[in-house]
Amino acid sequence: MVLAIGLIQTFNRQLSHLRNRLFLIYFLLINGILSISSLAIYSLIVAQRYDQLNTNLREVGTWSANVFSILEHEYQELKKQPEYKKYVPMDESGVLQPITVSQLMGKYYFSSVYEVIESPLINLSQGIQWYDKDRNLIIYEGKRFHKVSFPNDLPTSGIIIEADQYHRFLLPVHATPIQSGQQGKIIGYVCVVESTAELEKEINYLKYIFLLNILFNSTLTLFAASWLTHQNLRPVVLSLNQIKQFTADASHQLRHPLTAIQASVSLLEVYLNNFDPSCLNKIKIISSACQQMSTLINKLLILARIDNEKLDQSQWVEFDLDELLDSLIELHRDRAEKKEIDLSYQCQNITHIRGNSQQIYEIFSNLLDNALQYTPDRGAITVCLRKQGAFAVVEIQDTGIGIASQDLPRIFDRFWRSSEARLHYAEGSGLGLAVVKTLVNHYGGTVNVYSQQHRGTTFVVKLPAV
Repeated sequence: MVLAIGLIQTFNRQLSHLRNRLFLIYFLLINGILSISSLAIYSLIVAQRYDQLNTNLREVGTWSANVFSILEHEYQELKKQPEYKKYVPMDESGVLQPITVSQLMGKYYFSSVYEVIESPLINLSQGIQWYDKDRNLIIYEGKRFHKVSFPNDLPTSGIIIEADQYHRFLLPVHATPIQSGQQGKIIGYVCVVESTAELEKEINYLKYIFLLNILFNSTLTLFAASWLTHQNLRPVVLSLNQIKQFTADASHQLRHPLTAIQASVSLLEVYLNNFDPSCLNKIKIISSACQQMSTLINKLLILARIDNEKLDQSQWVEFDLDELLDSLIELHRDRAEKKEIDLSYQCQNITHIRGNSQQIYEIFSNLLDNALQYTPDRGAITVCLRKQGAFAVVEIQDTGIGIASQDLPRIFDRFWRSSEARLHYAEGSGLGLAVVKTLVNHYGGTVNVYSQQHRGTTFVVKLPAV
């Protein structure tokens, strides 16, 4: 039972950490899988859309290269045959300006010169441009884009150039089909250009949809992770509750036989004179052991009740903390005088708190008992009460053996005692400070400890004041 009591707090702490870890693992795992899947799908769709655009540019470019000879022949007629003079605009030097395919072929439908009009395809996002062998633009169709900068080494199969929200496919046009590894005569160039503005709008919309999907999945994952964590920890929580119930019941049941033993020992002590002297020491040992067991069981019962959340606040009353501490000091003064310890009490403010006076008494009784136990002869213990804002602050300072810095994080653990404390006082249970911490937390307060080894220890308890 004692082992079970000691494990309850550890189980509670570990269960809380386990619950948080499981929840975090489930959330990160599920959300990670869904998010990575969404990002992968999004990336594949984006890559596929750009690949489709580039494939379309290559197909249009290849087709445009096949008709280059025809278009270039028709364009040369405009320059040579006098009936087409002034059919297309010229610059100041008399050089023909680029025209559309529709304008180029329109010469067959009109016997007289007509006003050159723009192509009805001018607003489309895609445009085709034909260049002569000197890389001068001669014919275009669709939207006319800025002049293209040709790379020095243009592959025979063409090249895709991505820049400034445009994808350009540049393809050299050869007089005859090119065999692998051969270089033919270049008679011109084709450039197919398409704006990616619409595609980027589509991708941005798709990105927005996927982000909403990830956010929605994350929300669902929170609930899923919480449910999975609860389901996995249900057997553990059930077992822990059974241990708590057993501890509370066992602690309560042990009080009855122990009370009978104490009553019998007290009766024996009344008739000590009737016993053989050799039996007197044994009776004293039994009495001391009963007292230790009674103290231990009372502390276990307090912890068990708090673990089961059975502390009854209906019995809480308002009382003067100064009076409680003063009576506690007087109760321990004889013990302090036997060790020639200077035990002093200072009250800076009259402070009232609300609670169970027996439980509050248990807090400071344990702390004062510790101070007296671990303070050597002719030492000093000071208890100070003051009010700080909405809290009653009690400091218990001693000049005892102190606590090593590496031991400070564990001093409130149940049944834990430092090696030096065991050497100094072998009969301790390791439950006193655990009771202090548990009760203070139950009252919504805090307890802190400041200590230097072999220089003393100070416990500072803060409890809500009235």
